[in-house]
Amino acid sequence: MTSIRKNKWFMAGLYILVFFLLAEWLAPVIALTETGHKNLFLIFIGMSLIMALLQVPWWISGIIKTLYVLWFAVYVYTDEVFFTRDAIRFLWDNFTNDFSAVLSQDWVGTTDIFRTVLFFALLWMAVYLIHYWVSYRLSIFLFYLLTVVFIAVLDTFSPYTGNTAIIRIMVIGLLLAGLLHLARWLERHHIELSGNKIAAYIIPLVLTVSAAAALALYLPKSGPIWPDPVPYITSFSEQAGSGPGGEVGRIGYGVDDSQLGGSFIGDDTPVFRATVANGQYWKVESKDIYTTKGWELTENVGDSFLYGNGEFISTDFEPGEPALRDNALVSMEQSFPFVLYPYGTESILMDQNVDYQYDSADQRIETYSDGTEIEPEVYEVAYSEPLYSLTALQAASDEDLAELPAEFDRFKQLPAELPQRVRDLAVEITEDDDNIYAKTRAIERYFSTAGFEYSQEDIPVPEEDQDYVDQFLFDTKTGYCDNFSTSMVVMLRSLDIPARWVKGFNEGELVDQNGEEETYQITNNNAHSWVEAYMPGVGWMLFEPTIGFTGASAIDFDVETETDELEDPVMPERPDPLAAEEEEVAADAADNGPSLWSRFEQYTEEHRKTILWSLAGIAAAALMLFKLRQKWLPAVLIPYYRSRGNNASTFEKAYLRLLKQLDLYGIKRREGQTLKSYASYIDSFFGTHDMTKLTQAYEKSVYGGKGETVQWQELKESWENLIKQTSG
Repeated sequence: MTSIRKNKWFMAGLYILVFFLLAEWLAPVIALTETGHKNLFLIFIGMSLIMALLQVPWWISGIIKTLYVLWFAVYVYTDEVFFTRDAIRFLWDNFTNDFSAVLSQDWVGTTDIFRTVLFFALLWMAVYLIHYWVSYRLSIFLFYLLTVVFIAVLDTFSPYTGNTAIIRIMVIGLLLAGLLHLARWLERHHIELSGNKIAAYIIPLVLTVSAAAALALYLPKSGPIWPDPVPYITSFSEQAGSGPGGEVGRIGYGVDDSQLGGSFIGDDTPVFRATVANGQYWKVESKDIYTTKGWELTENVGDSFLYGNGEFISTDFEPGEPALRDNALVSMEQSFPFVLYPYGTESILMDQNVDYQYDSADQRIETYSDGTEIEPEVYEVAYSEPLYSLTALQAASDEDLAELPAEFDRFKQLPAELPQRVRDLAVEITEDDDNIYAKTRAIERYFSTAGFEYSQEDIPVPEEDQDYVDQFLFDTKTGYCDNFSTSMVVMLRSLDIPARWVKGFNEGELVDQNGEEETYQITNNNAHSWVEAYMPGVGWMLFEPTIGFTGASAIDFDVETETDELEDPVMPERPDPLAAEEEEVAADAADNGPSLWSRFEQYTEEHRKTILWSLAGIAAAALMLFKLRQKWLPAVLIPYYRSRGNNASTFEKAYLRLLKQLDLYGIKRREGQTLKSYASYIDSFFGTHDMTKLTQAYEKSVYGGKGETVQWQELKESWENLIKQTSG
């Protein structure tokens, strides 16, 4: 051997990296199989690598490893002390049982100890192979490649998330590859290096890999080039979906909501396409009985109404103004025996002879032809989004709730087992609000301000004695739409505000635009749940508590408008603040006279080098800050505009600043593109409705001359959401 292999410190560094690489193999296996005692397995790997590094004779290392495996079996599966008679008898009984099962090929009859020993044997062989590759071949490429493939496959086809694991593997692999390349190069050229000289080679490698990893983490990431293959593969399985007991399910519309919870994997299988004026929430049905674990529907309540093709359909939501009526063309790519409809639906039209049965119990619109249930393929929906009076909403009080008829009682139902702290939290959230609408909005906003997180992974199912809402509100604070929407409904009901849980699909992704018409692709990933609450004197309204989703009801701020306003008024020119600043600087320079200039020349002559280096450093720092301004500007803009007044002028400036920030982010507004069209594109890009909401308010303020209607305090949250998005 050459000296590089005899250098124990160099080889120890290699084995430490190998240990971390093996740990990346072990972590997902432990997580997915729900195997405990991860640290004991890591100790076995570390012990095996140390003995390989020290070149302990095989028969000694074999005895030590065997004893460790036997000790592990006794320690984990019994309460006995190792080497006692009972421990030895336990091992012998299991050995004879497993040996007989293997001979008879009765694999089901083998014990957990047998499977544990096989796993240790796998680790044993893995350590031996890596020892051979590192110490004799000075190459780890094959194992490194297998590790990357292993983690990538698990990340794609299992609940295991390998985002950070891939990063760690890349860093470890690059370091190992670099060190082993150095070792091969030294051997090839018969170069012997001392420890100090080896360090001189290693330090640049470590710095380069660290810098590359930091840069890779820091740079913005583009979305995936290819769609997720899992939904396509799992779509062929009839059992795809969420199973009981918290199994990982495939996201999408389902019927059984009695057991909520558990994780989901994404599924971008198309459900339908909608050509519409702007993105809509597509309602399917609602449910009213909360069971502490999920939702069910009250039987034998409400009435069913039958409507013909193109007839006006009366739902719980009155359409808005006729002048604002739009048509939506829906093309189904999955088959359902009902229609998905937007809020404010007036009528539905198909080419064939169809009857629409509206059930007031769950608000679902089922489709029939000659009395037989059918699955629509293409249909057109005429709708006008409901518009709610802010004055009427603010007038609804607790006294009005007491006067509601008995038909609303089912929307105030709560199980007797509901923990008291859920009710107490609802009271605490709304204690400063004096009307029903304000209380509902306070609960809707609570989730975005109280440390909750949106995730579809690692979501638990409540235990038998645990309430689904209580677990989310006080224990996990992490979940997806079902967690947020159910929690809001339950808290509203605890305040005697009628509320119901609604299922359907959100807007989807904007995929095409032709004039004012927009085409959205809605997939299984867009399956969603939200909240409808009843405002006395006003009616049912949509509310969206889920973080990252912005569905909302349109509010009329009850302000009188002028009829002779210009459609496209020209914005008045505003003075350029930069020109004023330049004039002030020039005036100051003139007042100071030549004496100041003389002193400046003398100072620069005496400190020329210092000044040059300082200017170079400042220029480099300024250039870096300028290049990275997209990253840090949001952190400055948010507190700045929070401190400004809550008026139309502040909102207009904030909106224009947002346009600049989006341009910096790389989402440029095309020449001639309207603000409305640009806002739709921004919302489709980020999956929100914030930009459309802000743009409507901006156009109403600037072009409509209705600055007094702007509620900057309410719009601020949408603005901050978008500003934060641009820093990613």
